[in-house]
Amino acid sequence: MIVAGSGRSGTTWILDTLAEANNLRTIFEPLAPHFVPEARTFANCYVRADDHKPELKRFLEKVLMGKHHNLWMNTRCNKANLIPSVAQMTSLKHLYNFGAFYKFFLRRSLKYMREMSFIPITKFIRANLMLDWIEKNLDAKIIYIVRHPGAVVASQILASKAKFGAVWDFNRSYKQSILFRYKEDRQLRKDYLDKYYEIFSEKLSPVAGHTLLWCIENILPVYNHQKMKRYVFFYEDIVNNPQKEFEHMIKILGIKRKPDRSIISRPSQQASRKMRNRSFDKNQLTRWVKNFNQKQLVEIDRVLKFFKVSTYNAFEPMPISRIQDSL
Repeated sequence: MIVAGSGRSGTTWILDTLAEANNLRTIFEPLAPHFVPEARTFANCYVRADDHKPELKRFLEKVLMGKHHNLWMNTRCNKANLIPSVAQMTSLKHLYNFGAFYKFFLRRSLKYMREMSFIPITKFIRANLMLDWIEKNLDAKIIYIVRHPGAVVASQILASKAKFGAVWDFNRSYKQSILFRYKEDRQLRKDYLDKYYEIFSEKLSPVAGHTLLWCIENILPVYNHQKMKRYVFFYEDIVNNPQKEFEHMIKILGIKRKPDRSIISRPSQQASRKMRNRSFDKNQLTRWVKNFNQKQLVEIDRVLKFFKVSTYNAFEPMPISRIQDSL
């Protein structure tokens, strides 16, 4: 069982909600290259359904069966964060933050130990361009989530500022860049990106760059889902009508229990402390708009139109069309 989508699209919330309702063991982002060394060559890769990838298959088979054990995947904690720095030992503020993190780590560790025998469910945010391959080669049941690009971009920029104190510069061509990896993938260019390739020569603002990433990571899987008559879950629809959407999810995954309202209303376990204190509500569907001025919204919309996105525009917080409407 897999929950997949771009980062900041609500995948963790969906993962935790389904897991808690059905006594499942969560496997968290196994393609995170900084925390899972075995995943470094596979993260954010484009893999066609018929490609022969024996190493990837061996790795993901172990992951999906719950047999690949890793601190990050099991507890969502980075090993480096478990060792306090000098600043954390001399500053009350840093010491408090370190204590809060350790409390979170211990709670997650105990939860993982209790769930060792449970059926696993895995969350991916770096596998969008290999979902057809995963479904065909690993016989996986997949829930695919897509969220408004404006909301995703706003959340990614805020997360970058909180974590690194700065926004990602999309005009630096270093090999670690996800955008650089997509740009240099010859097969991805041949199958999909060549007709849009001129945009890579532009000087991209953070807003335009993150929107470009959203387009690369979501348009192809959405198109393939439409072609194969598979269901696309829109984050906005899940928030507005959770009972209907979760009922559809459990049918696809072959599990029994639909989450009740008390579980659905809880924020993601990876949410910020500020968000953890809030009830999960529909206001978040429009809250992201306040993060952008008119010029930035125009930037987002220009990139979406360049990629001929039909499901969203920058000025409407809800989807303007849905894949299911045409099926």
